[in-house]
Amino acid sequence: MYHPKMANEAYCEVYFRDSRPPHEIQFQLESTLMTLFQPYRDGSKLILVGAVRMAGCPYSFQLRFDAALLTTNAYTIRISTSWEALPAEHHDYFRRTSESWFKYWTQPFKSAPPPAPGEGSEQRYRAIEEQSLNAESHLTDAASVQREILAEMHKGKYFSTAHKEGGTNIRWRAGRYTRADYGESEETETFSDEASFLAFLRKFYDWETSSHVYPNKVSDFDAWKLILRKLRQ
Repeated sequence: MYHPKMANEAYCEVYFRDSRPPHEIQFQLESTLMTLFQPYRDGSKLILVGAVRMAGCPYSFQLRFDAALLTTNAYTIRISTSWEALPAEHHDYFRRTSESWFKYWTQPFKSAPPPAPGEGSEQRYRAIEEQSLNAESHLTDAASVQREILAEMHKGKYFSTAHKEGGTNIRWRAGRYTRADYGESEETETFSDEASFLAFLRKFYDWETSSHVYPNKVSDFDAWKLILRKLRQ
């Protein structure tokens, strides 16, 4: 799985199978990495790509939808990095930590054999591909993403964070949006209107949504899509 290509480069590649369509795996990765993926087609295959920086080291991600099998789907996830252009005094650190990051990011995906050439249904593949490409076609601006978040919260989804001192749960409850800390702090806060709650939520996730582009900031639209990814069942 882990392949040191050269002294200052490495990559990992995992073949796996999953019953979910590509966009659901994409959303899982986006929630973990706090970066958005972009789709493109390489020949007949749908590929989703994204990138992050960890401690200044760039990592590139490629999720490839390989085949639509009878009861599941075949995928490849490939992650690569190079620290060649970074200061030489940090090379040993990046060399040691890259394998740990690869293992952490790929841990949810159980390794499986790649599909045989021609294996799977082309018709089913195209239907699933179209489903994934259009999964969020209704989210065209920040306001539409905000409406999606509020609607999902009314259905029972919520936000939750955790750290060594405690954490925070953010829910829709009894006709109000609530923020409740637990652990070291037990502070609570309620919001009676959507505008004040959305302003709070945007500020609450401001650092996390732009953490991998620091000191820059992602667009407001991208920030809201990343906040949407943090919703839990």
